[in-house]
Amino acid sequence: MKKRIIPLFFLVLLLATVMIPTSAAISTKAISGKPTLKIEGTTAYCVGKYNSGNRNDAISITVTLMQGSKEIASWSASGKGSVTISKTCKVETKKTYKLVLSATVNGVAKPDVSVTATAK
Repeated sequence: MKKRIIPLFFLVLLLATVMIPTSAAISTKAISGKPTLKIEGTTAYCVGKYNSGNRNDAISITVTLMQGSKEIASWSASGKGSVTISKTCKVETKKTYKLVLSATVNGVAKPDVSVTATAK
């Protein structure tokens, strides 16, 4: 009886070590929101991407370009699972700008994500 239990124990242990990292990788795929702001000369390239990790989730995003507390431009888009906005906007040199990504997933607001860049 002992001779059967020990190999069975090691088989279960082996399966657990294979299965646990796989299930952990699935859960890390979840939600990601990323704004990107690149300024060349007087043109700001504004990109907002949001991926919920579930292709059936209803997503709405708004990308807002700010200079200080002043709103320069704002764009919105919606879709299922993943949404991307890519726009350009004229900016002034030697000023710092912030791009803010706001998102809702299935009607639930998610935390804003922002990035800054300075026009040279």
